[in-house]
Amino acid sequence: MRAFIAIFLFCAALFADSLDQIRQNGVIRIGVRDDHPPLCESNGGKFEGFEIDLANAIAKEIFGKKEGKIEFIPLSVNDRIPFLEANKLDLVIGLFSITNERKRKIDFSLPYLSVNLGVLTRKADAFTDIAQLHDRKIVFEGDATVAERFFKNKGFKNLGHCASAKECYEMIRNGDADGYINDNLIVLAYSVIDDTLEVPFKNLGPSDFIGIGVQKDNKELLDFVNAELIKLSKEGFFKKAYEQSFDPFYRGTADKKYFLLDGIYNML
Repeated sequence: MRAFIAIFLFCAALFADSLDQIRQNGVIRIGVRDDHPPLCESNGGKFEGFEIDLANAIAKEIFGKKEGKIEFIPLSVNDRIPFLEANKLDLVIGLFSITNERKRKIDFSLPYLSVNLGVLTRKADAFTDIAQLHDRKIVFEGDATVAERFFKNKGFKNLGHCASAKECYEMIRNGDADGYINDNLIVLAYSVIDDTLEVPFKNLGPSDFIGIGVQKDNKELLDFVNAELIKLSKEGFFKKAYEQSFDPFYRGTADKKYFLLDGIYNML
């Protein structure tokens, strides 16, 4: 009997909290990616940035007049899917590219950003053609399956990995690697805050969309998030974020098309 109860409790823990359960508990658990300004960064123990503002806006509508709390949980690249599958999170709002491979394991909301691949390098190297990096050391954050597959298909072989974006950045800065590949919005941020670096190639590969991750088949929560994204778009939330946050931060280096997906929302 005890074994049965233990198994039941274990299995129950794996099922996602429904929208009603989140409201009843008064807590929503949201996974985020730290150290990615202007999207998300911790400042004095408090998370700030566009994705935090987005999380707050969604949580506000979930709880309505009832007082609720957001528990922000910092994640590595490789934590996102396992944490959702194990019901350690309700949502992931952390530069989560929507791919068919990931959609087999979790569900995604409508997109709220788009990205291409970008390459962070040292200005002193003055790369002008991606072929110049062919025999140089290139690094990726975490599993980075999409980015790594793209470069392997192009015949690049001197590939490595780092545990975090910060570690990848430090490898470039210290000369331990020659190119750091990630979503262009991530690597462009490092070229803004460190003027010894640049992103000579920022529109590689097909465009990917960034969405909010939800545990598989948690339809009620997913539908609510999608409806809220449409509502926020129509209220000018994303336009305001671009004008007040993204454009001043990136100083014109990131195209407006990556931040404003109103054309998609206008179809819905």
